[in-house]
Amino acid sequence: MKSVLVTAAFSNLGQAICRLFHENDYFVYGTTTRKDVSSPVVDRIIVIDLCREKLSPDGIDELDVLVNNAGIFTESHIENLSDEDYGRVFDLNVKAAFFTIQALLPALKKKNGSVVNISSMNAVHPGFGSTSHYDATKGAVSAMTRSLASETGLRVNAVQPGLIARPALEGSSLEEHWKSHSVMKRMMEPDEIARLVLFLAQSSGIYGQCVTIDNGYTLC
Repeated sequence: MKSVLVTAAFSNLGQAICRLFHENDYFVYGTTTRKDVSSPVVDRIIVIDLCREKLSPDGIDELDVLVNNAGIFTESHIENLSDEDYGRVFDLNVKAAFFTIQALLPALKKKNGSVVNISSMNAVHPGFGSTSHYDATKGAVSAMTRSLASETGLRVNAVQPGLIARPALEGSSLEEHWKSHSVMKRMMEPDEIARLVLFLAQSSGIYGQCVTIDNGYTLC
């Protein structure tokens, strides 16, 4: 059976990714910071705070796919951003992704595996303002993706999503802004992004590519 490890498996996007891989007969490992969660689409739950700990590969001898989905989004103008908040975003979005790949590299190499990093359209676009620190982390993720594909010889690629729909955003000013600035007047659905993740994970010949999926926001 093929296997996949998804970080932040219980986030909105994480569950969509896990569900799709589960439907395609993968054994799904999923990380979370919470001890009180369960899901029919996650076969083994790994409780870990990737901001504070490095993932241990114990019990994962072979791995077909790693999806680095864990990340944090915050907004703050440069004049107000503290060292602590800056470091927290970089620790999870960049450092945790890098060292998770490092930890699982032997298992991935045994299967000639694939890595899909979840970056953001903010890697190539200034986003919504007051996000320069976040944008910098996603720029780093996309740059790291290209470099690691060359360095490791594995299919390391990235998805750069636009704004993902969730209940908290329904009717918000951010949703209205998104609709008025994108070609297709709606936010991205988690399942749409999950399908691109699965495609990149299963593809051949695609190395170091960062694919933007944003309903045309960056075109407008």
